[in-house]
Amino acid sequence: LALGIVACAPLLGQIPVVALVGVMLLVCQSTFSWGSLRLLGKVPNLDLFIISLVTFVTVKDDLAKAVLIGTITSALGFAWKQSTTISATISQTKLDPPSGPTLPNVKSYNINGPLFFASTQAFSRIFRVKEDPDDIVIDFTGSRVFDHSALEAINNIADRYGALGKRVYLRHLSKDCARLLGNVHEGGLPPYEVVESNPNDPFYGVAEKPEFYKDVPVPKSG
Repeated sequence: LALGIVACAPLLGQIPVVALVGVMLLVCQSTFSWGSLRLLGKVPNLDLFIISLVTFVTVKDDLAKAVLIGTITSALGFAWKQSTTISATISQTKLDPPSGPTLPNVKSYNINGPLFFASTQAFSRIFRVKEDPDDIVIDFTGSRVFDHSALEAINNIADRYGALGKRVYLRHLSKDCARLLGNVHEGGLPPYEVVESNPNDPFYGVAEKPEFYKDVPVPKSG
């Protein structure tokens, strides 16, 4: 085929460009899946926007730029979508403070959804610091801490409670996450921020700067 194109180049050069455009339009009309238009009302708006954006950039510039822009837009859209999924259910739980009697009914925020840079503001809005009792529990059984912003968000919440003389107990964090909280917080973990350890705590790493991880061994499952 390549040799044929090279050999017939002078002849191909005599074909009007308009004719070639017409051929390409007929090819597009024949190969396009017209049935996919029925999906326009069913495809998520974000996906529809990305498809339109990639198509526009491909026609205007080139496919390489379109792929790059589409990948970035898709990643940002995914992060935004995940940031809206974080929530909390409130329950009562038993608490055994390091000092003092056992508290049978302590308010517990049971976090659900990933905690990372895009969801930290939604995470902070969950709590009612002024209205809450002197001791509260934040349970991360249904969540996972992903990055430095998430660690800062947890410490900031604890500082807000600590400023009012209240204490926060953190449950079901990975071991390295618990130690990183102390490294990230200036001066180490304050007395009003208590991390409770449990044999059933999860295993996962946190995306963090090497200097904060220097004395924190990453846990290994099994």
